[in-house]
Amino acid sequence: MRIRLLAAVLTASLVSACATTTPTCRAPLPEEMAAFRAIISHNPAALAQSMAPGPARTALESGDGRISSHLWGSQGNLRGSVVELLSPPPLCILPSPSPATVANMREILVYPQSRYDAVRPADPATPLPYGSLRRDYLTCSFTLTEDGYRLADACGYRAYAPTVTG
Repeated sequence: MRIRLLAAVLTASLVSACATTTPTCRAPLPEEMAAFRAIISHNPAALAQSMAPGPARTALESGDGRISSHLWGSQGNLRGSVVELLSPPPLCILPSPSPATVANMREILVYPQSRYDAVRPADPATPLPYGSLRRDYLTCSFTLTEDGYRLADACGYRAYAPTVTG
């Protein structure tokens, strides 16, 4: 009888602990930090090397002003840019609750630790993400290449398709 009671109490405590676990921040992995360092140092060549082939890398390598503005701001205004959110250390990296849309891809949420602390809700059961995208956090997708994981989307950059008019 005692064993059953002890097993029931232990099971209940484990289940309740899982239900109220607060997400735990981690530091950037080396491949993540390489991309973030290139963005923070405003180094397009190093960033291109840390990116997977695709529309975001093509836009960066071609000098597209839209990706430059997305990453580094425009005319001295950094608000909402990737560099603005990556610059204040330390960073808090969390797995994205969104399922990966492509095989061999992982998506992360990137918060400056101070923003994460400011927007983290009191209730640990609140689902991620917390706060507002591009004000409090970024989403960054990494895809597995033959050289390891590489930044796929320049942290939320959406490539623009050319439009035909007339």
